[in-house]
Amino acid sequence: MIQPASLTAIGAVVLAAGPAGALEVTRSRDIPAPPAAVWALVGEFCAIQNWHPQVQRCILSGEDDDDGIRAQIRGLVVKGAQGTIAEVETARDEVGMSYSYSFIQGPLPVRAYNATLTVRPNGEGSTVIWSATFDADGMSDADAVANITGVFDAGLAGIVRESAR
Repeated sequence: MIQPASLTAIGAVVLAAGPAGALEVTRSRDIPAPPAAVWALVGEFCAIQNWHPQVQRCILSGEDDDDGIRAQIRGLVVKGAQGTIAEVETARDEVGMSYSYSFIQGPLPVRAYNATLTVRPNGEGSTVIWSATFDADGMSDADAVANITGVFDAGLAGIVRESAR
């Protein structure tokens, strides 16, 4: 799953989409709970600590850009002393029940990583869709795709588990 790496100072964040030919992972799970209930579980940017089994805790901070808009940054402390992942929220749609974010740094084998988590109505329940584009960094494309797929699958299973409580 997530490979250990040393944490360095947060650098500049590139919010643009990855280059053409970037790798892609999209995973989804049907949840037997109404969309509003699922969004209440996953919608806060730091709520990932409540449903992703690989996240020990989330630390939320903010940073103002040149226009005075506050960007949310989350630090995800990964279980097993594997390090901290830093991500910045790049878009939020409360009505559409989705948010997007970019990877800043941490023990993931990726760069130019941009992802979106969305909750959609599906009959009486919901479908959660988690997608990302990225480039492999430090491992093969196939291994990076497998790594991110594993992270997404574990998180989606956590959402299923927590939504049933």
